[in-house]
Amino acid sequence: MSLIHPGLLLGILLATIPVILHFLLRSKPKKLIFPALALLQRRKIQNSQRLKLRHIWLLLLRILIIVAIVLALTRPSLPPANYSFSTYELVMFCSIIVLAVLAYLGLMRHYQKQRISQQSLNTRRTFLRGGIGGAAFLLIALLVLWPYQRRVFAEISAPLPAVSENIPVTAIFLFDTSLSMDYRQENQSRLEQAQSIAEEHLSNLPAQSRVSILNSSSEDISPFQSDLTAVKSRLKSLKTSAWSLYLDDRLRTAINRQEDDFKRSQNERQSSGSQSAGSDQFVREIYIYTDLARTAWRSQPSQLIQQQLEKLKWLGIYVIDVGVTSPQNIGISHLDLSRESITLGNSVSIKAEITSTGIMASDTFLELYTQNEKGQLIKRDQRPLSTVASPDDAPATENVTTGAKPGPQLEMSLPNVDQPVTQGELRITSSDPYLPDDVRYFTITARPPPKILIVSPDASSARLWNDALAPRPLVALKKNRYQCEIAPLNQIETLPLEEYAAIYLINITSLPDSLWQQFTDYVKQGGGLGVLMGSDGDAPESTIVSFNSRQAQELLPVELLGSLKFIPPEFLDLEHNEHALFSYFQDLGGTGELSNMEVNRYWRVEPENPDQVIARYTDARHSPAIIERNLGRGKVVVLTTGIDAQGWSQLLYARWSYLAFADQLTRYLIRTRSNRTNYLAGEVAIYQWPATATTPESFLLRTPDLKQLPIEVKQGAHQVSIPDTRVVGHYELIDNSSNVTRSSSGFSVNVNPAESNFRPISNQELDQILGAERYSMTRDMEGLKRTIRTGRLGVEIFPILVTLLLTVFCLEHFTANYFYEIDQPSEESTS
Repeated sequence: MSLIHPGLLLGILLATIPVILHFLLRSKPKKLIFPALALLQRRKIQNSQRLKLRHIWLLLLRILIIVAIVLALTRPSLPPANYSFSTYELVMFCSIIVLAVLAYLGLMRHYQKQRISQQSLNTRRTFLRGGIGGAAFLLIALLVLWPYQRRVFAEISAPLPAVSENIPVTAIFLFDTSLSMDYRQENQSRLEQAQSIAEEHLSNLPAQSRVSILNSSSEDISPFQSDLTAVKSRLKSLKTSAWSLYLDDRLRTAINRQEDDFKRSQNERQSSGSQSAGSDQFVREIYIYTDLARTAWRSQPSQLIQQQLEKLKWLGIYVIDVGVTSPQNIGISHLDLSRESITLGNSVSIKAEITSTGIMASDTFLELYTQNEKGQLIKRDQRPLSTVASPDDAPATENVTTGAKPGPQLEMSLPNVDQPVTQGELRITSSDPYLPDDVRYFTITARPPPKILIVSPDASSARLWNDALAPRPLVALKKNRYQCEIAPLNQIETLPLEEYAAIYLINITSLPDSLWQQFTDYVKQGGGLGVLMGSDGDAPESTIVSFNSRQAQELLPVELLGSLKFIPPEFLDLEHNEHALFSYFQDLGGTGELSNMEVNRYWRVEPENPDQVIARYTDARHSPAIIERNLGRGKVVVLTTGIDAQGWSQLLYARWSYLAFADQLTRYLIRTRSNRTNYLAGEVAIYQWPATATTPESFLLRTPDLKQLPIEVKQGAHQVSIPDTRVVGHYELIDNSSNVTRSSSGFSVNVNPAESNFRPISNQELDQILGAERYSMTRDMEGLKRTIRTGRLGVEIFPILVTLLLTVFCLEHFTANYFYEIDQPSEESTS
């Protein structure tokens, strides 16, 4: 216990005043005129005993008043601990009080039944009250106060050393710099509010204090600085970032930083032979400035921080909550492109999901912009949000990612994309307090139709597949997605296979080892190979021998066992198939007629790995139908039945489903050569140049914040990685290999939708991370001052003493009036 005004303890001597007054102002015996002198003498003795007991209680109450006044004026404080009663202590206290009251009422009822005089009854009642009161006090002291003091002293058995407010502080200011701190209230962002509180707190720190500034957007560990002016300069330079680390991890860094500095300080004092080597010359504290957004913390709280803080009793943790209680926001949570990479001249549909929290979308528009060749933004479309309602079947529940209710689903279209790289943005014209999610960026790459090579001994089967991939009407309109070329087997060795994005082998019965090796090299370099099994010719054994050869098995994911018939016919089992090859069908509600077409014949195969099977048949064996294999940078996909009209299957007659399957299979095969162009902040962007292009020597990356960063290409590499994607906006990748600089590609980086989730972390979760009663929380500077004072000097019990003083004073007043009351009415009734 520590006292702010210890000199006032001398005031306890004033407690002798009631004793002096008691003896000086004792009431003198009254003369009573009664005929029965013996009765008067007996009653005199009883009254004297009863009044003595009453006077003792009154004397104790008056002493307690003086003691409570003196203690309250000294403003004592206790070390931080849990001074509230536990459940056991409360139950035991209430039980003792109830038993005491029941015992008193029961004995009084017994005395009243004995028909004794009122004088004797009053005497017995006085001693009964004193006896039961004393017994109750002893029981409370033994069963309640003794366990209570043992528990409290156990909590403060290792208290902080007595400190005063002028001892230097070694503090770490940890700032949450995630984008949710950009929320503005009263024309001030949450980060600016945190900076304001921290700056004022810096001004109140004692001389020679040291401060280190950490934030969640950087892994840097700044040194402790005694120059608070430099600390304020660093404090003002803090900015929010679209990418940030979890506050849990940064807090562990701060704790380790304090622990290391404490050990270093101890070692220095020991080496210097200081007598106070076991103590610390600083008060050590960590301040966390955050809006308590749940997304800034790990989803699964760890016990490591709590365990570490239990060992470091000398470290104080303070959480400053600068969040808002009722946030209002409207923004774009997701942006979906029908295709990120298309052929020149085709269209792209853009779908945006709007979410809102505590705000309506009236008089708000969603605008679509794209950049022209000069980089200028041109408005392409505009849609009012108020005219588009949410889907009828959309759940009215809160979005798990953003914490907001899903709003309108808006879809716009970009027709006739004619630039190799098209970058644009969707923007909401609103004035809500949170702006980062009001815009979403996108990048679309357009290339000439990729070249597809179709190889088949059967020209009619090759033309059927050619017409499925590049229909003649679309070719005439120059809207075809693929540029197909049909070649016989005897010309393959003379063709530059690296120029083709994908190659199809249809109804191939056998290949020489040299061609198998040539296709293997092609796939390893990033090509896509589709093998559509069908006619086995006149000698199925030769097909098995060729496909099972060593060179072929290095390429194919299956071993051929033989061609069989389904009796009766079976079907492709595509129900609930979640493979990426069929994701397009799932968006449309199912595979349509594709899974209803009969399959009469198939090749029975043994997959290299069961996990490589994409789809199976509906027969009892669940025979593999589509199998894949990743080889090098490319991919091989095998279909174990035919797709033509030669009696193997009816897939050709699935109408649009057949055309969609051909398109999706081709896209799946050439996906390894398509670059992703849209990322979230913090993700690693990857650019892979075409296999036919010369390997670049270096790139120049232009970032949205107008920086130009060189990127070197490692020898033998086929792609480059760009890990630094923390800035939101458009990136441009420039090929610096030639004298004539040309744009190679670009991509866009967007804010993670989770940053729009302002749902705060609960107190229970914070207790799991930091430990209950191990940290203090406040929302403003005045609260922070009170919290720091409590943490350093202990818990001030002035309010408790004042409450106790008022209670004792009221009891004394009541007791004084009651004790001197003459039992005249009782005596008259007795007589």
